[in-house]
Amino acid sequence: MIRNINLINRLIKLFGLKHGILLFFKLKLKNTNNIQLPGITHPFSLRKGTSDIPTFKQVFIEQEYNINFIENPKTIIDAGANIGLFSILVKNKFPDAKLICIEPDKENFETLKQNLSPYKDVHFENFGLWNKQTMLKVYDKYNMGKWAMVVEETKTEGNVSAISINELLEKYQIDRIDILKVDIETSEKVVFSDNYEQWLPKTKMILIELHDWMEPACAQPFFNAIHKTFKKYTYLIKGENTIIINNDID
Repeated sequence: MIRNINLINRLIKLFGLKHGILLFFKLKLKNTNNIQLPGITHPFSLRKGTSDIPTFKQVFIEQEYNINFIENPKTIIDAGANIGLFSILVKNKFPDAKLICIEPDKENFETLKQNLSPYKDVHFENFGLWNKQTMLKVYDKYNMGKWAMVVEETKTEGNVSAISINELLEKYQIDRIDILKVDIETSEKVVFSDNYEQWLPKTKMILIELHDWMEPACAQPFFNAIHKTFKKYTYLIKGENTIIINNDID
């Protein structure tokens, strides 16, 4: 009872009386299609019986991405987009930005497209982010559900192709990444190990969730790459996210 009272009070404070009460009952009844929030242009959906609801709570209730973003970003990459909740947030905050969403899991990817298709200049890539072209296996390695799908390189069991950030730069004719959000469930260990020398200096802001608690030494390649690439940078932590701002470029 106390937990429900605290939740409904939080929802009312965040979204107002009408939207807060409606959202409370939607979450309790698991009627999570067609969620509408103040300040969010288009409704979106969460899947029943999955990690979508705790993901929603992280993004919109706990507000883990309530940070000082850089001003007027033109290009945003959401690597590990899941069902697109971070993408929805930033596309409403920065409607004129080009947004590229990368998600390896097919079921997540279909919901991602459904949730973001009403927005302009949003691009979808059903790949696993990696540091080279290869085949990957995407699966629930740690039995944690749809918000923790892991990809691993394999020659025989691959079910999704890899894509590198260098390939994205070329495909979309991008010469700068203003915001790079990375939540790729241990793959950061590979992405930042090599072949980052071309794209990392062109990246202004990085939001990354590091997964050493899932697999040892995920953070080390990331910080090695940052130290080797940036002469000056700002380092912050917000919730589960490490935030790096490249002060070598304006």
